Amino acid sequence: MRWDQPALCRDQQVLFPEKLDQIIPADHRVRQIDWILRQIDWSDWEQLYKPNDAGRPPIHPRVLASVILYGLLCRIRASRKLEEALSVRNDFRWLVEGRSIDHTTLSTFRTAHPKLLKGMFVKVGLLAKEMQLSAFKMFGYDATRVRASNRRTGTRSLEELKEAKKQLQEQFEQEQKKADQEQTAEDQLHADDSGSKGTLEDLKKKSEQIDAALKRYEQLEQEGKTKPARLPITDTDARVSKNKEGGYGINHTPANVVDQESGLVVDSDVIDGVNENGSMIGAVNQARENLEIEGEAVQVLADGLMDTPANIVGCPENEMELFTPAGPSNPAFRDDPSEPVAEEDIDRLPTRKRDGKKYFDKSAFVYDSEANAFHCPQGKVLEHASSRTDHTGQPRETYRASASVCNGCPLRDRCFQSKDNKSGRRIECGSEEKAVQDHRQKMQTEEAKVVYAKRAAATERPFAVIKHVFGLRQFLTRGFGRVRQEWDWANVAFNLTILERHLGSGCGFP
Repeated sequence: MRWDQPALCRDQQVLFPEKLDQIIPADHRVRQIDWILRQIDWSDWEQLYKPNDAGRPPIHPRVLASVILYGLLCRIRASRKLEEALSVRNDFRWLVEGRSIDHTTLSTFRTAHPKLLKGMFVKVGLLAKEMQLSAFKMFGYDATRVRASNRRTGTRSLEELKEAKKQLQEQFEQEQKKADQEQTAEDQLHADDSGSKGTLEDLKKKSEQIDAALKRYEQLEQEGKTKPARLPITDTDARVSKNKEGGYGINHTPANVVDQESGLVVDSDVIDGVNENGSMIGAVNQARENLEIEGEAVQVLADGLMDTPANIVGCPENEMELFTPAGPSNPAFRDDPSEPVAEEDIDRLPTRKRDGKKYFDKSAFVYDSEANAFHCPQGKVLEHASSRTDHTGQPRETYRASASVCNGCPLRDRCFQSKDNKSGRRIECGSEEKAVQDHRQKMQTEEAKVVYAKRAAATERPFAVIKHVFGLRQFLTRGFGRVRQEWDWANVAFNLTILERHLGSGCGFP
């Protein structure tokens, strides 16, 4: 049988070699990525390099950045793997125009310029704005969990750290004493004390690790933050938190602000802790600053975890309209609160449990902002009774119903916790609780539900792509500084896919 012969033998000399540019198809994505990165102003990066005629000229920062970003798109994250790809893959060779770049150069560049990296992230967003990808009026905010570079069992409590420090100190003193005893003249000539030196180095390294964890505990205490029950000892900035897939692990908490129309990530960060709800307003304001749209009103779509009084009150103050899940339907929100709740809906009113019995919760009462009063499930009025300030200095308002009305109410047993109470039902609340109720009532409307339904598709997509496509399910680096840079690189790469998709539709690519 006659078999197909190779087009070119491996040891055959070629008279007219093929151009590097001819190897890559005209519609290959690497060409688009290269074109997009060439549209960015790199002058701030270029200023880092001092003119020097001696030695090899430096590689332009755009080239190094393109290797890291394109590597993420190809699911290649490690610097050694990128070095290998530059040698064996034609698309990488085309991207760097045949240069040879070692892994040390790539690894150093990846973590050396955090401010400039954030600036590049902003420039990609402004490029999208110039390309009119969106009006940037509706943002989604969400956070996720990504495993830290710390073994799963590598956590210690504060007491365990102190005990470990004490034991290491005792072991170090014993090994040091043993090493000193070996340093006789005869031992110096004939004995091999490398074992003692190695043990001392190991103990010193462990001691430094314990010291770093103890210092982190002290730092959290000085900052007034909640100290975790257990602290990772390798990456002390990580936290033990619940995984999205279930169970618990040592994770970091990256958070993104995403433009709902284009899907572009307009702000990215890694949160110090696990409570991302306290970072939402600041993140959206940072996104507006990044896009140079400060002072413009925007809509913010977030999940139920962000549905906190601080966010509900803070959003209007920052020219934001917040949309969160509507939650279970509350029959207390009716067209005319002066009318009783329908009898068939009474059992669906919000309740709270005490001493094994359920009573109507505060949210079963509807606030009327015009009258500055509450309406009970029977439609009766709870008028403003008094004002005071709590221990934090925040104002608290008290509303009370008429005793004669409550004593004859058929729902009295479900409203009062004490049968001996002869006064009317009392409600105490702060200004944020009124805003919370108004917000929850708004989210029960069909118009608000339609707006919120747009959140998941755009807001959660960057996390899915970064984790599943880029393979970033665990950080390679440790500490907030480097972890944040690693997350920024991933989000810049994701935004390139958004611009790439836009250019692929025939808009802008030459």
